[in-house]
Amino acid sequence: MKNYLLLFAILFSISIHAKEWKSLRAYQKETQTKLLSPSDWLSSDRRNNTRTWQKANAYNLGNNNVQAYKTIRQRRDFYRWLNAELRIKGHEVVWLSMAQYISHKLRLVDAFPYSLFTTKQFKNYTRNGSKVVFNNVFDVLKQLYDSEIILKGNEALAWDKSILKKEQYKWIQSIYNTMDSRSLNQIERVAKGKFLYGLLVPKAIRFKGDISKAEERYNYALNTLRDYCKSL
Repeated sequence: MKNYLLLFAILFSISIHAKEWKSLRAYQKETQTKLLSPSDWLSSDRRNNTRTWQKANAYNLGNNNVQAYKTIRQRRDFYRWLNAELRIKGHEVVWLSMAQYISHKLRLVDAFPYSLFTTKQFKNYTRNGSKVVFNNVFDVLKQLYDSEIILKGNEALAWDKSILKKEQYKWIQSIYNTMDSRSLNQIERVAKGKFLYGLLVPKAIRFKGDISKAEERYNYALNTLRDYCKSL
């Protein structure tokens, strides 16, 4: 009985502390352990796509440690890792390429010079949107990662449609429902490549329509962004 309790305590502790660390010294100082736990990685591991980063992702995905990924950059790089893993298996789903691409753009709201033209509220909406989508899709991604059925062609398209439908009509819509008019106008300018944002959004994938409407976002994602991201 004691062994089971100890094992549970260890697994619970790993789940609670799973995260990125600036350095091994910082990890050792806070945890009083010499080696990284299976769920953790260093910032340099993520940036360099090391084996430690890859193994931590697989471990966290298998143990539902979604809270380990706290920033847009971390989620972007997780999408990149998983996308590569799924392609090796033969999957042809495109949503992960889309999520990686959008996350790469979203992380620029905190970067100069774009940070000068975005409000604090707008930045909060983008961070929250990244988190909401990631937290909701994490278990679905685990199922795909573990599945022995390889999705190609129409099956891959159907999977993408299913995720996009949930993403635009449910997960993201909950954020749009609370968005103030100034932030809504700003996100629409970004999506349409207005002003300085033209440097961020290629002409081929600039949004047309009403960004507040789930149906228009869904059609754009499925028919425009998905095709663009197939080659990424």
